[in-house]
Amino acid sequence: MDIEYKKLLPLNVKDATVVIGFPTSGLVGSIAASYLTSKLGMKMVGFYSSDKLPPITAIHDYKPMPPIRVYAAPKRNLVVVLSEIIVPVSISNEMAEHIAKLAEDVKAPMVIALGGMSMHEEPNAVYAVSTDERLLNELTKRKLVKKVKEGATTGVVGMLLFPKVLKMPALALLGESDTERADPDAAVRVLRILSKLLDIKVDTRELEKEARILSAGAKESVIKSKILKKKLGSMYG
Repeated sequence: MDIEYKKLLPLNVKDATVVIGFPTSGLVGSIAASYLTSKLGMKMVGFYSSDKLPPITAIHDYKPMPPIRVYAAPKRNLVVVLSEIIVPVSISNEMAEHIAKLAEDVKAPMVIALGGMSMHEEPNAVYAVSTDERLLNELTKRKLVKKVKEGATTGVVGMLLFPKVLKMPALALLGESDTERADPDAAVRVLRILSKLLDIKVDTRELEKEARILSAGAKESVIKSKILKKKLGSMYG
């Protein structure tokens, strides 16, 4: 095995939904999962390590942390697997197997992956892909998500959506996102759907503020580039 799980605290959780947040389009999965663990005050109970992972240490609140971490909230029946790095293709299958084992250990009723997708159909859409057609139809009927007719999701999340990789239903919530930069606005939309599914209140105001700041900065950059283009003339772009 190339990936090893390092336990920090006992995982005293049963019948807990497992939420996955890995970096996808707009880093939506990582942003949403990180915000979720912070707002719910979840405890880090372990992490995954491998010599095939990039040599990166994340820093949060002045503390060095491993990039792929596991959090738990027993009272909320919730486990979160958060990654701040892209897992290499060579070990994506094994990472998915580790998550499947974790889900079995905590007797998870469902595994929910959070992420981003650039479909360019609706600016504020949240798309869903699931191994459970009834669940997908129910969410669509409630107008919480839109189905994905054609597309692709790769890496660990893609593997978890393979038939029979998980013994329980798998659901991916994918916010329409910006591919060029971090997209906290898409993360907010994904978290809103997740909170309805799990009946958990998540205050997203800080994330919404961050999204507004980034959006304003992006608009300012566009305006400045247009002014510069007028001054320099068309030969420069």
